[in-house]
Amino acid sequence: MQLACAQRFMLCNISLLKHASGLSCAISRAMSSNITPPPDADRKGTADLTDKYLPDPVDTICTRSVQIVTPNLFRDFGGKLRFSGQATTVKCYENNPLVRKALEEPGIGRVLVVDGGGSLRCALLGDMLAENGVKNGWSGIIVNGCIRDSADIARMPLGVKALGTHPLKSSKRDPGQRDVPVSFGGVTVSPGDWVYADGDGILVSKEELTL
Repeated sequence: MQLACAQRFMLCNISLLKHASGLSCAISRAMSSNITPPPDADRKGTADLTDKYLPDPVDTICTRSVQIVTPNLFRDFGGKLRFSGQATTVKCYENNPLVRKALEEPGIGRVLVVDGGGSLRCALLGDMLAENGVKNGWSGIIVNGCIRDSADIARMPLGVKALGTHPLKSSKRDPGQRDVPVSFGGVTVSPGDWVYADGDGILVSKEELTL
């Protein structure tokens, strides 16, 4: 009698395990069928673009029309890791009124390039300004300086690159300049230039690049 009960118990457990395994596979298949590539997956990657436009040895790239920002200078903070568009520029130092003003305007898929002089003493971008960028259709923001609210910005569908983070907000004195050439990381970005950014780096070109 005890042996029969034990056998029935084992059979019941085996049946439950098979059912659980089948259910797990079904869930896995369902989840896989719903996986879609990120919205920026098919955009132009900097590696592919350099293969096409900079095929020569590295000692000649400074003479070409495509510039490469010094690698590993900027970190990714936005929820969109690959972004591109024509540049709008702001030049400022430890103050951000023009950054705010730019992001309150229609972005039309552009990239806001902010030259903050490389200051690491305060932040030029926070979550509220980044939200303006999302709402108004900006593709991304590159800050030669710091940002804050990085955890919130990481959840936004916006490309954001900066040197680092700082919890202190910037001042509002001396707003700086708008739509002027800015230089950092070995390149010069002028208003209207094309900017391409992803996890591998940042490219700057006078003309739109195609693959």
